Amino acid sequence: MLTEELQNSARTLGEALSASQSVQTYLKAQANCGADLEVVDLENRLLALYQELFGRQQRGEALQRSEIDAYNTLKSQVHQHPLILERDAALILVKQTCSNVADDLNFPLGAEFAALSQAGSV
Repeated sequence: MLTEELQNSARTLGEALSASQSVQTYLKAQANCGADLEVVDLENRLLALYQELFGRQQRGEALQRSEIDAYNTLKSQVHQHPLILERDAALILVKQTCSNVADDLNFPLGAEFAALSQAGSV
């Protein structure tokens, strides 16, 4: 079980990360995507098509070239949409922020914080 001091420190870290510019930028970009009907439709269609094609492949069905092309075309549309590009770029910055925080935690601990926390040692 975590000590109260460690729980408070983790809570403070979480609050600081939530307030960081990179996380706030990502949350805004994510909200913009969620509010855009075209983005929602594109992502929903891509997910549904992926699940359908993957399921069929798992059952041993051969996919037609035209189906794969349709999937790739839709995937390209999704990944080229300006709001999605903005969100994806913001997510990269969040990951960099988290990586920097992990590095900052690792140095004074003299160990890899992520490995310790996964092992339940922290």
